[in-house]
Amino acid sequence: MSIGYFGLVLHGHIPWCKKSGVWPAGEEWLMEAMNETYIPILNVLRELKEKGIKTAITINITPILAEQLADEYMKQRFSEYMEDRISRAKNDIRRFENHPVQKTIAEFHLKNYEHVLDTFYHNYYRDILGSFKWLQDEEMIELITCGATHGFLPLFESDSGIFSQIQLAVDIHKKYFNQEPKGIWLPECAYRPEIYNDGKFRESVEYWLDNSGLEYFFVDSHGIIDAEIIQQRNEIGLNTNFGYNLQNGISVLGRNKTISKQVWDAKIGYPGNEFYREFHKKDHESGLHYHRITDKSLSHNEKDLYNIEMANNTIETDASHFLSLITKELIQFSKLFIDKGIIIAPFDFELFGHWFAEGINWLKLVMERINKQDNIEMITISEYISQYKDKFSIIKMRESSWGEGGDFRVWKNPDHGWIWPYINGSIRAFEEILEKNPTPDEWQLRILKQMARELLLMEGSDWPFLLYTEQAKEYANQRFHHHHQRFLKLLWFAKNFNDKDRINYSELEEIELIDSCFQDINMEYFKKG
Repeated sequence: MSIGYFGLVLHGHIPWCKKSGVWPAGEEWLMEAMNETYIPILNVLRELKEKGIKTAITINITPILAEQLADEYMKQRFSEYMEDRISRAKNDIRRFENHPVQKTIAEFHLKNYEHVLDTFYHNYYRDILGSFKWLQDEEMIELITCGATHGFLPLFESDSGIFSQIQLAVDIHKKYFNQEPKGIWLPECAYRPEIYNDGKFRESVEYWLDNSGLEYFFVDSHGIIDAEIIQQRNEIGLNTNFGYNLQNGISVLGRNKTISKQVWDAKIGYPGNEFYREFHKKDHESGLHYHRITDKSLSHNEKDLYNIEMANNTIETDASHFLSLITKELIQFSKLFIDKGIIIAPFDFELFGHWFAEGINWLKLVMERINKQDNIEMITISEYISQYKDKFSIIKMRESSWGEGGDFRVWKNPDHGWIWPYINGSIRAFEEILEKNPTPDEWQLRILKQMARELLLMEGSDWPFLLYTEQAKEYANQRFHHHHQRFLKLLWFAKNFNDKDRINYSELEEIELIDSCFQDINMEYFKKG
């Protein structure tokens, strides 16, 4: 008899990087994610489907990621990237002819690369989005959406900034997956209630979700625990193992901190196990990975060589441990309450396979073992809500995010707070231009659409995040300013369309070739409310 549910949520996102650098920051971000995460999970889900195992994962593919996965240029780049990986592995096999351990690892890499490229062409026909749609239609997964370019919604000072991110996201989801999304992953899980700002009333984030027909979203654990119950419909109180409704009827679920921490925490998380593959240390010649984490305190030069068999044994152990934690958590909940609880475990999709090399196989084992259990079921979030929504208490939440400190400091602080006047000033400037040009002709509309693209790309939460973490600080700084400068160039022309000297055709065409996302963008979404 089932005691409860496991709700795995994977958040897939790569910022727009087409023709904007390759390595260490740029197009290879997407290439690595396709090779190490997206195609391997498709292979696993396809295999599990053939075994008759219902996985019921909730997967978010952000609109800006979807646009890149559908882009012909990026598909061709991926093929070139994989051919290069295959060549590097073959060269390493020859280079390590007299080093059997390294040679075995090189052969392991080659086998994986060839399998990924083969399935990309012959199983998925270069159509990753269509393959996820197929799994959705086969009820193996539920697909949800996110802000169009992963904009940090609570810090937008104009409602058009929030509305355009959300409504465009719904449009893109329908375009690729042929269904209205029921759920949304708020970028950075960032939530803001209704506020008064400089005497002006601002609607809450959930107002705009409801406005676009969305039904649920997620927050970090403290978003639920620190909430206020407005109407209690059960005896549960505030607990992340159950769902809640906000006053407008939108449902919200919180991350189970105990379970999630066991995966992502740098100190206790599974990816840090000494037998798993070291992410940072690469071969000086080929760039391939040959070492295991070993003792995390050791320097790169002291890392032991990777042992595939030891890593696979560790996956078995960690999958069993994870399942025991889920079971324990659900048993405790079932002893206290009548209704069945749900463990919400949301993760960055790219954690599995990319950062945590063994992560895809680990997920596969977890899903296989849950399938064999009688007391735990995997369930999509909308399925769970459809069963229990009427029993969800109504709450009122405070500001929260899943970033450091649980607030907004990662995305707005004294070191890079300068970014927000640029963003919010650009949103207001675009509102004004649209107000002055209510019926643009074909040429003017082309300019305005490119302005909208640059504005959306400027708004991405990735740039302040990278500035804060300093992982790719200079790249983030350049990318933000490039989008802002292109926006300003187009704005200068839009202020006087009659002055043809303000921009030339080749200049516009060059910008359009680089930032080519969202071709059918709707100008109505950016107008002042």
